[in-house]
Amino acid sequence: MKRGPALKLGERRLFSARELPFFAGILLALGMIWLLLGRSPQGTQAVVEAEGQEVLRRELTGLIEPERIQIAGAEGVSLTVELSPQGARVLSASCPDKICQRAGLLTKAGESAVCLPGRVVLRLEGPGAPADAVTY
Repeated sequence: MKRGPALKLGERRLFSARELPFFAGILLALGMIWLLLGRSPQGTQAVVEAEGQEVLRRELTGLIEPERIQIAGAEGVSLTVELSPQGARVLSASCPDKICQRAGLLTKAGESAVCLPGRVVLRLEGPGAPADAVTY
């Protein structure tokens, strides 16, 4: 029977070399689960408001493919909003600063993109939205 190197007095190993693939597989599986659950906007609705009025509300998980919608804002500003099962984003905007467009893909409830010149807000609502404030 072949033995590995002898351990010195007081020295302990966390696990053996034979157990390494097992622990690596568990870590890989946990990482994949975390990525899949953290990126999917389950139960999330995209809400678009123009000049304080709700103009669109759509459930993202019900979408099969990306959907593009034109939104008319204040002062002639127009936005193209893209909704998909992965999230929502402002694809293009005719406003001068394009901050709403640079917000990128919104994937979690509570995230938003705002076009101030056009007075248009795109936000995600749903379970798991962070609380604005907590009082005790």
